[in-house]
Formats: sequence, structure tokens, C-alpha cells
Amino acid sequence: MATKPLSPHELRVWHAFRLMNEDVLARVGQDIAQATGLSGPEFGVLSRLEAFGHGEMRQQELARVMGWDKSRLSHQLNRMERRSLVERRPGGGKVVLVVLTKSGREKLDRARPIHAHSVRKNLLSRISPEQTATIVRISNLLGEEP
Repeated sequence: MATKPLSPHELRVWHAFRLMNEDVLARVGQDIAQATGLSGPEFGVLSRLEAFGHGEMRQQELARVMGWDKSRLSHQLNRMERRSLVERRPGGGKVVLVVLTKSGREKLDRARPIHAHSVRKNLLSRISPEQTATIVRISNLLGEEP
């Protein structure tokens, strides 16, 4: 499929979109890491385990919720198991359950207020309510199937 390259304006939009996302995520991740020792991906796994599975999820479902391929999640879970943040258990057949450990839950509980403060500091306090509404509308639009 031959197509013309992005125009300078299209490139500016693309780069602005990516930089905004990467910048805010990096700052929030850094705040969480400095305060708790959790990396951004670790916080993401722990918070989704709690929010979507009440502390326990099928590994395949966790990969879907994270938007990660199985290999990426498996490597991340290996690192997190070594740190006793999660454990994997057989769930019957080929099902593998990912379970939040006591240590993982404690770290998540310590990280939540840091996350909230950092999101407010690095994103919400820097934009107006109208801009916030625009971001939500754009996110909803981009989340729909084309």
C-alpha cells in the first residue's frame, strides 16, 4: 500500500500527541517510583489486577486489559514475582491466574495517593476544565473502531 508521507502539520499533531502522553506518563511513573519503588508498568499491573479482578485475574485477560502481548506481560510478571508483588497459580486446564500478593497490595495502597497527586500535578492542574473535556471527547472518539 503506497501512500504519501505525513505532511508537516500531520507530523506536528502526531508528535504532540505522543509527547504529551509520554511526558505525563514518565513524570507520573517517576513520582511513583521515587516514593514507592514501583515502576510505572508494575503500578499498571497491580492497579488493573485490583480494579478489574479484585486482586486476581486470568493472565490472558490481564494481557488484554493492559493492551500488551503475552510475551511482554510474561516478562513483566516474572520480574514482579521475583519481587513478591504477584504470584501465578494454576486456574484449571491451561488457565493461569495472576494474584496480587500481600506485599503487592501494600505497595499498591502506598502508591495510589502518590499516583493521584502526580496526575493532578502533572496533568489536571495544568489544563482547564474545557481542555479536560476535550481530551475525554478525543479519547472516546479515538477509542472507537474506525
